[in-house]
Amino acid sequence: MTKVYLKFIIISVFVGYARAQFLQPELDTRIGSMNRPRNNKFAENEQTDLKIIGQQNSPVSMERAVSPDKYIMGPGDELGLSIIMGESLTLPVKVTPTGDVFIPSVGLVNIAGLSLSAARSEIKNFIHDNAFPNAKVNIALLNIRNFQIQIIGAIKNPGFVEISALDRLDKVILAADGFHPLAKEYDITITRKNGTQEKVNFLNFVKTGNLESNPTFLETELINIPFGDVSSNSVSLRGQVGNSGYDIIEPNETLLSFLNRSISLIDESNLQSIIITRSIDKIEQIIQVSPDDFFNFVLYNGDIIDIARDDGVMVNGFVQKPGAYNYFPGYLAYNYISMAGGNTKDGSINKLKIVRKDGTVSRNSELTLKRGDVIIVERSSFYTLAGSMSILQIVTSILTIYMTYLSAVK
Repeated sequence: MTKVYLKFIIISVFVGYARAQFLQPELDTRIGSMNRPRNNKFAENEQTDLKIIGQQNSPVSMERAVSPDKYIMGPGDELGLSIIMGESLTLPVKVTPTGDVFIPSVGLVNIAGLSLSAARSEIKNFIHDNAFPNAKVNIALLNIRNFQIQIIGAIKNPGFVEISALDRLDKVILAADGFHPLAKEYDITITRKNGTQEKVNFLNFVKTGNLESNPTFLETELINIPFGDVSSNSVSLRGQVGNSGYDIIEPNETLLSFLNRSISLIDESNLQSIIITRSIDKIEQIIQVSPDDFFNFVLYNGDIIDIARDDGVMVNGFVQKPGAYNYFPGYLAYNYISMAGGNTKDGSINKLKIVRKDGTVSRNSELTLKRGDVIIVERSSFYTLAGSMSILQIVTSILTIYMTYLSAVK
């Protein structure tokens, strides 16, 4: 009877600790979403106020050296002027709002609308003719001016944008928060300072880097981006992309061209097989397009483009970093558990189960995994019984029970 009593006390202690551990909060072992794989790094875009591209007193970033024959002078440009005679006179001069340059002891000379080369000649001749005929004159462009330009139409934030004289169309569009989804990016009209109108296909710059399709601007010029017609030249993009919705296509635009310039892929996007839903005579046709056919497949008005999801593998349970991970052919459960940082102290890689897409469950750790599989690492048997107790705590508890028993039977 005494032995039975002792065994009953010991079993009660272990069961009590195990019960307490099961009542504690556990890691969520449910099958979760694969929308944000843990092992992928997402670039964090720092959002700044791009309504003003440049600052008046800040250095302007340039793609190349300024061409003196092409750069047009205007109010706000700053020049460095050196007049060498018996004594040297060196000073900075700025083009005034009226387009003049004031040269001390010489006078005013107007250079607005002249190229940098022509402005240099005009200033030199003015100095020679009006003050110092034998002086050596050197002129350098020190700072680029800023001014406002207006952009209207199919843009997210139409209005005035402050730019520098070297900024191109892409920066103006960025400063206005980007195109409206229905913008005809290939049919932009620019009204120039002299009143002429210029047509620009911005998609040529996007696809080929052609700078003629990404021009610079002068004061008072206007950028007009027309809206496309949803009923005549649009497609609908949906699925695993970051920018689903309507988009305007060029005439005879191919699927490859559209993908290269329009879609924002996310980590689960699968381009191996794109589904096109097309209505012909009010009858829907489902077309599956493989990558080999992207170049030749011409989009039609009203096409619906579906980008499928490329499933990964989910690791849940008692691991360091539960979540979704990219699929790697041939990887076993242990490989994905390692990617998740390994098991926690209360988890066991010897107690895992694999849940497949069809709902079947396997405990075979050597099973070749497939896309969409979920690995669940379960709690170890020792932790289930003893909880967070150490070996010393367990031994101490047993000795305490035994001493209590000895005292009771004396």
